[in-house]
Parts: sequence; structure tokens; C-alpha cells
Amino acid sequence: MDTPVLRVLLIEDNPGDVRLMQLALSETKRANFLVQSAGTLEAGLKRLEAQDVDIVLLDLSLPDSFGLQTFRTLQERWPSIPVVVLSGDDDESLAMAAVNEGAQDFLVKGRADGDAVGRAVRYGVERHRMLEQVRQLAILDPLTALANRRGFTMLCQHHLELALRSKRQVTLLFIDVDRMKGINDAFGHSEGDRALMDTARLMVMTFRKSDVLGRLGGDEFAVLLTESTSEGPEVAVARFQDNVTAFNAGSRRGYTLGLSVGMARFDPEVPCTLDELLAQGDQSMYQDKRKPA
Repeated sequence: MDTPVLRVLLIEDNPGDVRLMQLALSETKRANFLVQSAGTLEAGLKRLEAQDVDIVLLDLSLPDSFGLQTFRTLQERWPSIPVVVLSGDDDESLAMAAVNEGAQDFLVKGRADGDAVGRAVRYGVERHRMLEQVRQLAILDPLTALANRRGFTMLCQHHLELALRSKRQVTLLFIDVDRMKGINDAFGHSEGDRALMDTARLMVMTFRKSDVLGRLGGDEFAVLLTESTSEGPEVAVARFQDNVTAFNAGSRRGYTLGLSVGMARFDPEVPCTLDELLAQGDQSMYQDKRKPA
């Protein structure tokens, strides 16, 4: 089998780091890398106009752009190009934030050898292709426009792998619509569908764009909170319930929309599968459902 050729654009202003990345990519044998470089974000954006780049290695600290805005600007201009972010030892959290906004991966400069850099680039290209395929396949729930179980599973696997590698916790929320059968029986299935769509809208209103939202089937939903924040998942759950309360106060549906929420945490020190995490969230949700009103 022929060794694949991947065209890499390295946007980095430090000549020493450019040489290190070029050397690292030349050491790997699983792909051939054609590396071009640009010293500013603007030069990199201009270079992408040739449309002959498979992936970008992006330093977030450039002479003409700094921090997350560097990644956001590139993503806005060229959303079809996968990006692996480069970080220094002191801004690894910034690189992680870029991943939560859509970057495929991050590398800490000076720590990664040829195999690690080559693997990040190859996986970044393949993962991006997979995500593009996911968007084009039947992975959306037609009623709520959230990811269906298949789409939710595929997207969550990427985030769990990243959490395991970066030793970060992520939290899964398992959400169930209370008394769904009663809504269908009393008001009809069209109103039941309306309750499911309302639930999805409340989820989109509450949670961040970087979080993974899905309808698992029937009246069951899930959210993977992909980034640990200072507020903690409990605050996100409280905000969600506040939004549900506000929705009920203004609705005239003849019933109250009740949502039970369970929580399960992925601990990279004691990792588990997504199915195990969903089972823990499901059990936690039933405990919440049994609480007195």
C-alpha cells in the first residue's frame, strides 16, 4: 500500500519551532508530509486560498493574532480545513479551549516526538473527514434536530478519548421527560412531539455550542459537557432547570413540562466506556425522578 501524502500548513512565527515541527514530521514513516509554513495568521489565510492544504498546525500566539481569536478567525474563514493547535507549556488550557471550539487536537511544543506529531496530524485529518461524513449521514434526529443516538455516540467517543489523553474529567447529563405517556394519552401524540421539541430547544438554549447534545430515543436525551469550568456541572443543571421553570410559567399547554436529570462523570483515572457512562447517568436520572415534587 502506498504511503499517504498529507499537505500540512504550519502557521508559526518562531523559526526554531518551525524547524522542530518539520523535523518531527520528517521522522514518521506512516505518512509523507509536505510542509509549508507561514509566519502570520494573515499569511496563512492567504496561503489557504490555493486550496492545496489537508490540515493546519496553528500556533495561537502570532504577531497579528493572539489566543482563541486566532483559531476562531481561521475557522470562520476556512471551516472545511482541520486544525491541530500548537501550545506552549504555559497555555495548554488555551489550546484545550480551542479543541472544545472545534480544533481536532492540540500539541505542546517541545514535548511531542515525531510519532506523536505525525499521529496527531493523521488522526486530525481522518477525524475531520469522519465528522464531515457524520454531518452528511443520518445522524440527526428529524424531530428535534439534535444528534440521534448514533451521532451522539460518534461525537462523544472523540471527546472521551481527548479527556483520557489530557487527564480531564467530563460530565454526562441524562435527561428524561416526565409523564410522557400521560401527555400522549391526554393531549395526543402531536402534543407529545411538541414536548420533545420544547425539551430540545431548552437544551440548546442552556448548554454551550461545544457541548454534545443528543436525543437517544423516545423521551430520553443526553448532554456531554465537554469542558470543565469553574462553575461546575451542577450550575449548568440548575440553569437548565431554571429555564424549564421559566418555560412552564409562560406556556399554556395544559400540562407542566417536567424533566428529570441524572449526572455521570468520566474520570480519566478510572476510565469507562460511553455505554457505561450512559448507564450511570440513567441510574442517576431515575434517582432524580423518584424525588418528591
